[in-house]
Amino acid sequence: MRAPVAAMATAFLAVALAIALGPACGIDSRSDDFRCTNPGQCGPGRDCVDGWCVVDPGEIDAGTDCPAPCTSCMDGTCVIECDGAGDCAQKVTCPGTMPCVVRCTGANACDAGVECGMAATCEIDCGGPGSCGAKVRCGEGECSVTCSGDGSCGEGIDCTSACACETSCEGTGACAGMIECPGSCSQGGQCTTFPPGQCQNC
Repeated sequence: MRAPVAAMATAFLAVALAIALGPACGIDSRSDDFRCTNPGQCGPGRDCVDGWCVVDPGEIDAGTDCPAPCTSCMDGTCVIECDGAGDCAQKVTCPGTMPCVVRCTGANACDAGVECGMAATCEIDCGGPGSCGAKVRCGEGECSVTCSGDGSCGEGIDCTSACACETSCEGTGACAGMIECPGSCSQGGQCTTFPPGQCQNC
């Protein structure tokens, strides 16, 4: 009788282990907070892939490794988004020496102006009406400034220190203030990088 009892005990133990270990092997640790049906449901630095918000390796969440005031960091570039009406009311200054992109696309965004500081390169888009109200100042790196919003860049642009500078004032009444270019690198009232060697020294 001992053999059947031992066999039954072994079988019981195997069933118990299967019950105990089975769920552990099938645990899904993903949170429902990261479920999505379109990219708009995912926060900065994440894409919607197969119904889940996953980290985009090309974009790092500003809350982790990006310095303030970057909205996000993409391929080592600080991106500052000022896309709402009146956004970035204080002067926007690019942090450190990393490349910097500033997008002032909301109405009256970046009203206190933009400073590129020590950024290796600086790209500024004043696309909102009345955006970049105060002066836009480039640093010593390569700089481009587009003032496409009506009445944008009201106090003008200063890129006298830039190793290369391109400006474009496309909006109605844009760039009411003076546009200051490096050296004699000005054509038609705008800064230019042509000819290379003279106006492109980066």
